[in-house]
Amino acid sequence: MQSDLSIQLDFESAKAVTNLLAKSRTTDAELDRIAKLYGSQQLIRKVTSYDKSGTETAFKQTLREMVETGTIKGNDPFDWKTVKAKLGEIKPLIVQLETRTTFIEEVKDRIQPYSPPNIKARVRACFLVGGGSLGFMFGGEDTFNVALQKIGDDYEGLLELVAHELYHSIQHVGEQTRAKEKTASEPPKNIFKTAVMLSNLWSEGTANLVGDFTRIKNPKAFSKSQQDSYNRNGERSRQNFALFESLLFSAFHDSTANLSELYNIAFTTAYDEIAYDMGYRMAKVIEKYRGKDALANLIYQDSIEFCQLYISIYQQNPDKNLIRFSASTEAILTKMNAWKNKL
Repeated sequence: MQSDLSIQLDFESAKAVTNLLAKSRTTDAELDRIAKLYGSQQLIRKVTSYDKSGTETAFKQTLREMVETGTIKGNDPFDWKTVKAKLGEIKPLIVQLETRTTFIEEVKDRIQPYSPPNIKARVRACFLVGGGSLGFMFGGEDTFNVALQKIGDDYEGLLELVAHELYHSIQHVGEQTRAKEKTASEPPKNIFKTAVMLSNLWSEGTANLVGDFTRIKNPKAFSKSQQDSYNRNGERSRQNFALFESLLFSAFHDSTANLSELYNIAFTTAYDEIAYDMGYRMAKVIEKYRGKDALANLIYQDSIEFCQLYISIYQQNPDKNLIRFSASTEAILTKMNAWKNKL
């Protein structure tokens, strides 16, 4: 039985803003209406999180300035200049989303094989224009937001990106339904930091396999940039493993280690998202030797099982050229077993 996945597409805000930016005049009532749209509120909330000037008032004021003068002289927290410059790419993409009825099914086709049967998820893919983030979610919500000015007219790239992000919703459902043991006290800080690193290695790595940019044969600019990053990481896969393992060692053994710094090295574009790629290549090995069902089964399990499954594969296949963890990493994972299903 297939998983029960319901996807709602919301491009109301993107459509309203791009239509407005094609005009030369606007009104307070029109700006108020657009600012109150669900997607616009998501965007305002996100921009305000990293730029305190990105308020709803600023949303309306800068949008009016962009419409009526063609530019913004001061601060442009919502990056309307880029949106305006890319209208010729964004508007056709919105039309595709409106008219190409297969989009949701194409997303589901990517997610279903890696999802356990009977799992239920209700998610919203909200397409925005503006801001500095490519995609984002807020904790505990069922909405993934993506900024179309970062995508241009790259329909195939958008498809893989949405599949990646909505797979996180499947993972979140599994996390919420997984049986956990109660503990008498909070875990030590080193255990918590190590668990965060391992959880993200699994979640981002497997999501990268679900939304796999390498399957795109004729990539446009956005997809090409993702494939270029994949190729760079591929040339240094062993070094990426070693780097992540050193970060994990620090998380587990160094009481002064800063989790945010460790995370930023492993999981952000500052270092080509090296742990996304490492987790992806681990997931590919699991898929090759154990099948997609093995990855689907991980949805309901503690994330440490991802690494343990990978270890069992390279131990059972010593003649294959699989990247192995160091002895110290295997030791850390053994010690983390005591906290399985408790975090």
